[in-house]
Amino acid sequence: MNDVTGSPDSPKAIPPKRIWPFHPILFAAYPVISLYSRNTALFPAEDLWRPLGILVLIGAALWAILTPIFRSIDRAALATSVAVVGFFSFGPLLDVLHDSHSRDNYDPTSTFWPWLAGYLVVVIAACWKWKARGALTKGLNAAAAVLTLIPAASIVLAWAQGHRAVPVASASSPNSNYKGPRPDIFYVILDGYGRSDALRRDMNFDNSAFIDGLKKRGFYVADSGHTNYCQTELSLTSSLNMGFLPDVVPKFKPDEQDRGILDILIDENRVSQELRGLGYKYIAITTNFPAVHPNSADLVISESRGGTLLEAAIMNRTALPSGGQAESQFDSRRENLQAAIQTVGHLGSQGSQPRFIFAHILAPHPPFVFGPNGEPIRPKHMFAIVDGSHFYQNGGNHEEYRAGYTGQAQTISRLMLAAIDDLLKREATPPIIVVQGDHGPKMRYDQELLARTDINEVFPNLNAYFVPAAVKAKLYPTITPVNSFRTILREQFGENFPNLPDRSWYSSWTWPFRLEEVTDRISPKL
Repeated sequence: MNDVTGSPDSPKAIPPKRIWPFHPILFAAYPVISLYSRNTALFPAEDLWRPLGILVLIGAALWAILTPIFRSIDRAALATSVAVVGFFSFGPLLDVLHDSHSRDNYDPTSTFWPWLAGYLVVVIAACWKWKARGALTKGLNAAAAVLTLIPAASIVLAWAQGHRAVPVASASSPNSNYKGPRPDIFYVILDGYGRSDALRRDMNFDNSAFIDGLKKRGFYVADSGHTNYCQTELSLTSSLNMGFLPDVVPKFKPDEQDRGILDILIDENRVSQELRGLGYKYIAITTNFPAVHPNSADLVISESRGGTLLEAAIMNRTALPSGGQAESQFDSRRENLQAAIQTVGHLGSQGSQPRFIFAHILAPHPPFVFGPNGEPIRPKHMFAIVDGSHFYQNGGNHEEYRAGYTGQAQTISRLMLAAIDDLLKREATPPIIVVQGDHGPKMRYDQELLARTDINEVFPNLNAYFVPAAVKAKLYPTITPVNSFRTILREQFGENFPNLPDRSWYSSWTWPFRLEEVTDRISPKL
């Protein structure tokens, strides 16, 4: 019998097709893409690329370093992916553990050492010489591709929807018979500034020095008022468009989750259109809250330094100490708030063209960066623009919220009075000034459940007016923001804007358009 095993005519074994790993790059990109996809209305598109590029480069560098050490591109890829995924597991782990602990007693640092031990064990295990690396690589490639493509598709869809032409209510024909004065109009939002009686009840904070200061300067303060909505984007969309959301938002759908339409309506708001029709120039002052970006204004005044909010949020999902980047965030916020309020005062010098100045001051809303005497403070947790139950998920507690809010409110109040004095000194013609909270504090506000929310903390808001006598005569203690500019445009300029009912609605962060009316539950006096 001939031995044919070595015969030239025998078929040769075909080696399996090489499966090249690419999962480390996708796993490195996933934390940025995933976080951004859930907050496309909050973070500007331009903020996505830098952290995405940095994490991808870090993942690629780690993979390149480990490859010669392990003498295997597959083992190095596995170790890199496990290291990256494990590194970003700290934040989600805190979320799970926090839900089972008291908001006031849970210390996130107690989780660090068990997490670190588990992380090191898993990374070391990933460095082992596992068999069937081809199948493992194939599976990880597929998992990484699916995991990354889902949020990436969500981002693309959100961008596509955000760039749709949105029909905004057109301005009515201005009153051609109006020949009276056109004073500068300042609309200043102190984000989260509550009504005085609610602040005394919930924060043990007496802001009478601020309220008395406003009244001495000629302001009317609506001491029984409340806001129409308890989220900034909803509240500002309503007040700047002088209507309720179902009437203002095109094709209003209660089950819609995309907030992009609100940001557009804040930008291209009806108040600015009406005033432009009366010859006004539109100026916006922002404090880098991404949802408020009035790009349609004739002039936007904004200052930013340090890392972006998205980068701070990504860092907050890790176990890294805050470091210089977070310090830069707190320093930048402090300087930005002070500069924005001072700018309000410095703009008090009317030229030949009247101006509508809209200023959104993100305070006393967290993050808390000012103490009661204006001194810088540094909360123990990471920098984050979060409020209500999200504040506690970020590591805060009730005691910190109360102290941080009252301290920041005192400093903001003093800065605001100084800016008003500066403004009134500079203006040749008395301006119209509205200083308003878009909602109250949110120490007892649940972002998802009305049943866990203190309505009489969240809805009563600061609402103060420096206006001509004809407008002041039509103000009343329970006025809500939806009627602020209806009253001004009607009484000052003769426009046809009758008041709407002073109603209020709660909605959750997840479902912002599922509105639950709470008007009858809000007390005019607390």
